[in-house]
Amino acid sequence: MRTYNLFNLLLACLVLMSCSTSDEGTGVGEGPTNPGTDADYVLLLTSGTTLKSQLLNAGAELVTVNPADSDFKNTGIPDLTYREGLEMSFYQRTGVCGGEILKYDFINDTATELALFEDLGDCGLTAYAIAHTETRVYVAYGLEVDAKDTKYFVRVVDLDSTDENFVDVPLDKKPLDLVFTNNRLFVLALDEAVTDENALFVMDAATNTMIIEMNLGFDAQRLIKNSDGNLVISYDELHTLLNSQTLSIQYVNYQEGKEPRFVSSRSNNFDNEGRLYYEMSPGENSSYPKVPGIYDFANDIVILYAYENFLTEAQRTIEYEIETTTMVDFDTKNGYMLIGYKKVGLDKGGLLRVKTGSEPAVIDNLDVDGIPYAIIVK
Repeated sequence: MRTYNLFNLLLACLVLMSCSTSDEGTGVGEGPTNPGTDADYVLLLTSGTTLKSQLLNAGAELVTVNPADSDFKNTGIPDLTYREGLEMSFYQRTGVCGGEILKYDFINDTATELALFEDLGDCGLTAYAIAHTETRVYVAYGLEVDAKDTKYFVRVVDLDSTDENFVDVPLDKKPLDLVFTNNRLFVLALDEAVTDENALFVMDAATNTMIIEMNLGFDAQRLIKNSDGNLVISYDELHTLLNSQTLSIQYVNYQEGKEPRFVSSRSNNFDNEGRLYYEMSPGENSSYPKVPGIYDFANDIVILYAYENFLTEAQRTIEYEIETTTMVDFDTKNGYMLIGYKKVGLDKGGLLRVKTGSEPAVIDNLDVDGIPYAIIVK
């Protein structure tokens, strides 16, 4: 485990077992105390070109396969995903001018399926990002007019409407990412035509109108909604915290070589204390392409869990056969980090549950038939 303080720019913890803390309570990098509560997991797996699910039963000491059939039906691996709590949306392209969305509620095990863009006829269309609420789906897309001109829109689909159920909101810049929070849709965009700078559009969900455009400078790459409902705008060398109500901004810069690197992750998985769990590139700190990481926004600390530091060589190479990390999440009921990984050379993987903190420990491992993609803790 490696711990970096991004404000003081100091390497705070060099070797896993030498790390210690004098703080009372959870401390920096410590997970919540394990309450030992039974939980139900829905593990999403990729297998070939298919996205499927496996039900799991989880307690404080052991996770086992639930033999019951999941209500989540097999589908294709999505081009785009969006997650809000225990709901996920999956977008797949269907030809050069079509797409479909599956919006799945893992609380009630209900699915909503939508065919999109049937009104456009023959066209050249690219979807860039999606988002959803309980009653709406948002798709940011580009429509090619000719080889030199593409028009950009956010399509707003009303799931409660029985008539014409969508409206297209035009954009003058290429959309890159979407996040919905505080009754507003936030659109990360790029001015490809003139400046190559990024912008943030803020759309009022009640009226589907843009209320402000903010300049973000260069190389903004993704949006994350944190556990407070505010926005994290990610760059390689820094992130910006944006209050979703007041639109006030705070900048957090990184020291070179100590970047948390969540900019390249698709995760937006937080624990109850606002820490982000994600797969990260470890640089020189591990031989694995991706390892688990935790970013503590309150203390500006990144904790890197290199496999070499809490697994033996026999565990890594023989027992678990880890090739790389494919997903990271957190079980709030049991206080464990959940690590999905791909096995070497196989279309299979495993799920590791790990007690976090200064002395991480493996709780258990479960081999699975597929590669972990996401996990839902119920």
